[in-house]
Amino acid sequence: MKVIDLFCGCGGLSLGFQKAGYDILAAFDNWDEAVTVYHNNFSHPIIKQDLSDVTQSVEEIEKYNPDMIIGGPPCQDFSSAGKRNENNGRGDLTVSYAKIVTTIKPEWFVMENVDRILKTGKLVEARKIFKDCGYGLTEAVLNASFCGVPQRRKRFIMIGHLGEKDGFMSAILEKRQASKEMTISEYFGNQIDIKYYYRHPRSYARRGIFSVDEPSPTIRGVNRPMPAGYKLHPTDPVTSLEGIRPLTTQERSMIQTFPRDFKFIGTKTGMEQMIGNAVPVNLAKFVGDSIMSYLGIDNPVNISEIQKEFPSEIINHKSEHVDSDFDITKSVLVSLVKNDNVDLFLDGSARIYYTGKKFPSTVALNKLYYFMPYVKKQGVRDLYFINIARVGSKHEVHPDADENDLRLVFEIEFVKQLFDDYKPIKLKIWDTFTDTTLNEIVNL
Repeated sequence: MKVIDLFCGCGGLSLGFQKAGYDILAAFDNWDEAVTVYHNNFSHPIIKQDLSDVTQSVEEIEKYNPDMIIGGPPCQDFSSAGKRNENNGRGDLTVSYAKIVTTIKPEWFVMENVDRILKTGKLVEARKIFKDCGYGLTEAVLNASFCGVPQRRKRFIMIGHLGEKDGFMSAILEKRQASKEMTISEYFGNQIDIKYYYRHPRSYARRGIFSVDEPSPTIRGVNRPMPAGYKLHPTDPVTSLEGIRPLTTQERSMIQTFPRDFKFIGTKTGMEQMIGNAVPVNLAKFVGDSIMSYLGIDNPVNISEIQKEFPSEIINHKSEHVDSDFDITKSVLVSLVKNDNVDLFLDGSARIYYTGKKFPSTVALNKLYYFMPYVKKQGVRDLYFINIARVGSKHEVHPDADENDLRLVFEIEFVKQLFDDYKPIKLKIWDTFTDTTLNEIVNL
């Protein structure tokens, strides 16, 4: 899936999605130091751009024709560490992000921010922009320590998918979280040589000493030394300050789950701020992996499991349909036709379509009604009716193939040529399948 990252900072969101298997085409930000760091860690372009200028930003971004836009608009105006005034100006960038996304209208978007954004009018405004454009929204506050990050860091995540219902990914996000928080020692193993460390509290009414056997508190954009006169707080887990030190810049970046070899350069103040502002890499990967899970990419249905669940037929329409009359509300499976089978589909004589050895778990087999073959480098044209879906083998089409090489087989019959010529579409799942309604195809 082709992705553009807006307000990319030093690249936490980009790196996480890249690790999850997404193709990051380019990133955009207006912060000079962050742009330099990003440039030194990624091979794709980083463009310096004022993203408050929606018109110019759209002109630059739409050149890439992304499938997904991700981004974390600056959150300082919402943050508990800031003055919490959403009208200071930076809060407007959340609305700018929504306007950019809905103008370009990629199939997906992901927006990250602090959890306090839920109490702001800017989120209400952005949400309405997304909904008016047709996006189904899943919103969640994720604690990074349950998502592969050794840090208690709550972040608001909004995932948008065109044409979906709200909450479409809520169950997946909930299910994929760990059952317990990740600690620093679990993440670092023997890479860290301290047992306790100092983290400057916002007020001395709070403790300042933390153990590596617990998740780190939120990594902030400042890293202050321990003051000479620091007095132990009753809840500090030590009785002496001997050997206690703050975390180093690199240790803080690694708690944000940046790899050890990630190149941070610039002023110390700038690097600390970049690290504190970044989306934890593993939290970004968690979100990216969850979307892959929703698409069935990391959890394809195994044919042998289908055979156990459906020992005979999965679909058995066998209805009396009229070739000239079709129901555009019905579901249609669009599938790539393999080269060794394409001739049968070019002339409309195909009676069987066999899938690869696995099939995406997101496709509800018992709801499929129509089938459209996708011809490589051309697109879709012909409409077929699905009579039966069952477990079979490639041998039914190619006699030389192994009879025990099980596949999912659709018994199909030609209905009509839907378009005068082939229409190109993008296959969504593994670049092989699309599960949609016939209405969506007709509207091409």
